[in-house]
Amino acid sequence: MKHYHVCWGLFCVLFMWVCEQGFSQRSYLSVGAVPTYKTDGYGIQLNANHYHSTTDFLQLSLVATFSKEMPNAGVEFPYDDYWFNLGYFTTVLTSPKRGISFYFGGGPSVGYKHINNGETEFPFDAVEAESSFIYGAYASFEMDFFISDAFSLIVPINGYYHFNSDLHDTTLLLGAGLRYYFK
Repeated sequence: MKHYHVCWGLFCVLFMWVCEQGFSQRSYLSVGAVPTYKTDGYGIQLNANHYHSTTDFLQLSLVATFSKEMPNAGVEFPYDDYWFNLGYFTTVLTSPKRGISFYFGGGPSVGYKHINNGETEFPFDAVEAESSFIYGAYASFEMDFFISDAFSLIVPINGYYHFNSDLHDTTLLLGAGLRYYFK
């Protein structure tokens, strides 16, 4: 009978430890939405961060941008970018009393550039570009201003370089949005 109670007690402790580890992982997750500005356009960035320490985190982000290219005064054509980014970020500066943190990071970026609504004919000879998959890298500097325990205002500055892009291989995105921290 004594052996049964010891086994049951060990099982309960193990079960509580597993549940605690599972639920504690939720406190290491945040999601954010950032409207962005770029030259001749706008976009949206959705990201999820996993904090594996107090100073570093991994970020998955989806970015969609919409622009109009104007190679000369009389002609313009639309192009859209859709990117998936995986980045590693580290803390540059933090002040927990004031609720401010600055992060720097980056990583690989892959996506699709949709040019001129899929049309390959342009009314001018200045550009030879077609829609295609693109790949490259990005770097980001993020400022995080805590509003409450669960919300913060984020201000990211993202720079992208896509090696095989036919149109604008470098892109700069500026934005401001909200981040929610799961508890």
